[in-house]
Amino acid sequence: MSRMSWTLQRPLAGQQTAPSRLWVAKLYYLVFFTAIGAIAPFFNVYLGTQGLSGTEIGLIGSLPPIMALLANPFWGAVADRWQIHQQVLALCTLGAGVISFAFLWTTGFWPILILVVVMVFFRAPAPALVDSAVMDIVGRTGASYGRQRLFGSIGFVMASYGLGQILSTRDLDAIFWIHGLLLAIGCTFLALLLPVERIAQRTNLITGLKLMRKQAGYTSFLAMNVLMGAGAAGFISFIGLRILALGGTEAQVGLAYALNAITEIPVMFAGAALLARFRPSRLIVVGLLGFAAVYSFMALATSPIWILAASPLLGLLYAGFWMSVVTYASKSAPAGMRATGQALVSAAQGGLGWALGSIVGGMLWDGFGGGAVLFAAACAMVAAALVYVVGHRRAHGADTPAA
Repeated sequence: MSRMSWTLQRPLAGQQTAPSRLWVAKLYYLVFFTAIGAIAPFFNVYLGTQGLSGTEIGLIGSLPPIMALLANPFWGAVADRWQIHQQVLALCTLGAGVISFAFLWTTGFWPILILVVVMVFFRAPAPALVDSAVMDIVGRTGASYGRQRLFGSIGFVMASYGLGQILSTRDLDAIFWIHGLLLAIGCTFLALLLPVERIAQRTNLITGLKLMRKQAGYTSFLAMNVLMGAGAAGFISFIGLRILALGGTEAQVGLAYALNAITEIPVMFAGAALLARFRPSRLIVVGLLGFAAVYSFMALATSPIWILAASPLLGLLYAGFWMSVVTYASKSAPAGMRATGQALVSAAQGGLGWALGSIVGGMLWDGFGGGAVLFAAACAMVAAALVYVVGHRRAHGADTPAA
């Protein structure tokens, strides 16, 4: 991690946040990721029931992240510039929730693609905006980021596993009702209650971006997130179809996602102790190489049971990896630009990286099947680790993540 110095920004007078207000952050993570858990495991399965090909599914998964690449920095900059984080977050979740209902009467590749792009424009910035607010609260109260974020994992597990047990390909419309209602009502209401610090000292957007770019290792950090996003897109976009292709069921699709998420919870709970014991840079590299190993194992799997058996490992790896990434992004951001800093990570990983991974994954699915998609995802993770380690070595000499 960059050896720069930084100062936690102080809230303006009268704006100290009591630790008890952290229940809002916990509840927001719970509701938001319940909404994601209701749609993410089943959306590509739904697209398959609409008669879309692997290439079309890949394109639907690739173009919206390009929108996220634009939307995340845009909404983050708006929130930082005018200090309206709550209002921007509420608008984003309301817009995404309302648009979700339109899927109920939309068919065809192009109409669905347009809806996804618009929905992503509103929904994609939400996690980064919440993470930036929570990191501010954590810095002021001494609380643990992981103990807030773990409620998101709980929500995702409940939704993905629960719906996987009751849904079939005939009633997948329910995912849009649940997703839309939770975002439009639950998250919008909670966004207005989220305690957000107003910063007296602000940094010009262009100046702030230049400062971040000049930090040792920051460029390789963003490049790593692009490659990681590409690998994650190949896995997440096609693992459900891979399970079905191996003779699995919709229930097993939901279970795979739930097993992935449930193991995040204990790691998130112990997040503060984990980050105190291990450098974030080390956790990032271990996570990336671990993803590559698990994806390779899943690529060789001949039964859904083996995929289910390996899924919990991904949650253990992801929790440490993500806490480290969020911490790095928060501490790298200049005063008043934490939302922008988190948004840049989301744009790199969930925008550009996801777009590349979805396009390549779709073509590989049509041409070679699910095994090839997962092997390509593993290669992307190895490349991400190499880029990060090389950038870290150049910035810090012998003090590397592997040291």
